[in-house]
Order: sequence, then structure tokens, then C-alpha cells
Amino acid sequence: MEAFKEKVERLFQRHEELITRKNVAVEDGNGIFTRYKYPVVTAAHTPVFWRYDLDEKSNPYLMERIGMNATMNSGAIKWNGKYLMVVRVEGADRKSFFAVAESPNGIDNFRFWDYPITMPEDAIPATNVYDMRLTAHEDGWIYGIF
Repeated sequence: MEAFKEKVERLFQRHEELITRKNVAVEDGNGIFTRYKYPVVTAAHTPVFWRYDLDEKSNPYLMERIGMNATMNSGAIKWNGKYLMVVRVEGADRKSFFAVAESPNGIDNFRFWDYPITMPEDAIPATNVYDMRLTAHEDGWIYGIF
């Protein structure tokens, strides 16, 4: 049976292979825009340490603890020379949260920031908070609107 440490290393290796995979343009198209072979961000792009408890004592069988179902409806912006997407990440429980994925070129190598976005709760709980659009402000911050 494979040792716990080797399983963890394999998880991280596969994840790194996925997020560093070069995306290639698809030949066919209309010439107005370019399609690419791979989606730039999927549920599998979320960090391994979001999905797995990596402590052998509390998770000896390395079971996925927080399953990710999908990534969707990204707001995107070029900011400080990088491409950022605020992605709605849907868990296997169908609950969603927002997280930032960053790429040097906007085509591949999207890497999620270590922590998802925390948003304060309003007096009236939000039920339709999705499809965030981004605006860079002169104060140096990026603002999201719905």
C-alpha cells in the first residue's frame, strides 16, 4: 500500500501538471477571436489544500474533505501586469464562494490565491450574489459589482 506522504506528493504533482499545462489555440475558428483547447480554470484547479485535509492523523485515507463541483461566471481584469479572474467556485454541496485566480498571460497557468474572498454579510442575506464584474479604482483596489 502506498504511503500517505507519497499519495500527498502525487496529488500536488498532478495539480501542478494541470495548472502549468500550456494551453494551445484551436486551429478552426472565425478569425475574430481565438479558442483554446483547455478551459483556463476548472474545479480541479482549486488548491489541493482546500480540498484535502493533509494531516495523516485526522485523514489517514486521504479522503477529499471539501469537494469542488465547478468554477464559473468569472469576472476578469488585467491588473498590475497580471490577469485576474474572480471565480465563483461551487462546492459539491452546491454552496458557492468567490476566489481569485491569477495568470501571467490570461490563457494558462492560472493559480488560485491561497484563500478565498471573504465577503461581509448584509442585513438581508444575499441569494443572488454571482456573476461578479471587476473595476480597478484609482485608489489601487479592485472592486466587484453584481
